[in-house]
Amino acid sequence: MAHYKWAVGSCWYRCWPFSSHFCSAGVSVVMQGQRLRPSLPTRRPRHRFEILSMHYKISRHVVVKTENAAKPATQSSSHLNSILRRLPQVESSFDYGCGKLRYRDVLLETTETLAIVDSEVQLSRQQTLKGQKTSIRDIERRSNRVAVYNDVEFIGLKQRFDRGFCINVLSVIPVYAKRAEVIETIRSKLKRDGTCLFVVQYRNSDFNRMRNMPNAQPVRDGFLIDSLRGYSFYGLIRPERLQSLIERAGFLVRHMHLNEGSAYLCAIRK
Repeated sequence: MAHYKWAVGSCWYRCWPFSSHFCSAGVSVVMQGQRLRPSLPTRRPRHRFEILSMHYKISRHVVVKTENAAKPATQSSSHLNSILRRLPQVESSFDYGCGKLRYRDVLLETTETLAIVDSEVQLSRQQTLKGQKTSIRDIERRSNRVAVYNDVEFIGLKQRFDRGFCINVLSVIPVYAKRAEVIETIRSKLKRDGTCLFVVQYRNSDFNRMRNMPNAQPVRDGFLIDSLRGYSFYGLIRPERLQSLIERAGFLVRHMHLNEGSAYLCAIRK
């Protein structure tokens, strides 16, 4: 069956004839004969990868799903938790790429309100969170301090925040151009002089073991793993590379430190 595409922000969506008058992005479309005509103009992606809301098609049969790399709260970093608990209180914060809510509780200790951001798949799918089978949207539905946004909703948000977090997100994106877009989106949602903590891995002994597995294949600064859940990407971003990416997006790097193979960089929106 034929399908039709259009872009919302930097993400591409598909709609099929007769499926609905609304697509998965919540964008209205109109029926004309047997075709759905998008109400938004179509444009080509700026690189050769097709993006379907945090899914990255890097070849005909390979689509990287970022939700596959999400780790549970039981695997949070004690070093990062200690950093977060020392942060001064602010009014508003966001966690871009919240995953399985690994750092939700400790982030709430440092802010009055928290926006959590991820793909709609990650936010709406049934998964085990805090020992129960539920979804992120369901678990936060009654919260008056936590707001939930998919990545497309977040791009359109008019609110500006005091502080942002981008924790182990850039290293699961196999597209260099998309990493830059994510950093620019984060910058655009911060108030002037707002800060963001970026965390990436630049060394990992488990990655060295995984890289040699028969279902692994090298891609750019990382490798793909093919599993029953689909493809996942694991990248290692050198600290100097991270600093360059952040500065080119218009941030001022306040400080960066390294600990056990991870780089922690605090940046200010100029």
